[in-house]
Amino acid sequence: MPKPDCTKLLGTSWSGEITGITGVSFAQNDYVNKDSSATISQEIDVYRGTTARTMMEALGKISLACPSVADSQTSSKAKVTEHATAGLGNGAYTITLTDSTWQNGQTLVAARVGTAVVTVLSSDGTDNGAATAKRLTRQVVGALKGKA
Repeated sequence: MPKPDCTKLLGTSWSGEITGITGVSFAQNDYVNKDSSATISQEIDVYRGTTARTMMEALGKISLACPSVADSQTSSKAKVTEHATAGLGNGAYTITLTDSTWQNGQTLVAARVGTAVVTVLSSDGTDNGAATAKRLTRQVVGALKGKA
């Protein structure tokens, strides 16, 4: 895989954008709290064959390829950290972006359920969006089990 465009981590439809791997179908919703600017985004992408596994393998290496990401709005660099996350689907990764110039960081979670990959972005709360991202991912993964 060529070096990804790390700025794609700052967008709501981040997983396919940064890996270049596209599914055969998808559904996405984005929400922004007008008072706090907190963003919550969820997406489900469905793939043929073993492509969902390939997508997860690529996402599991994002922080190596993108240890930081340039934020053009603040002219700063956000730090990118990543870890495997147990208990979500057939495998999951959590990516956290933090920047001292931001009011709050953001958490990205990707979880595979069969041939589907659930991705969530959250900047909600005071924990870089982590609790909201994990809770939403758990709900969507639970709804997909046995269907994807």
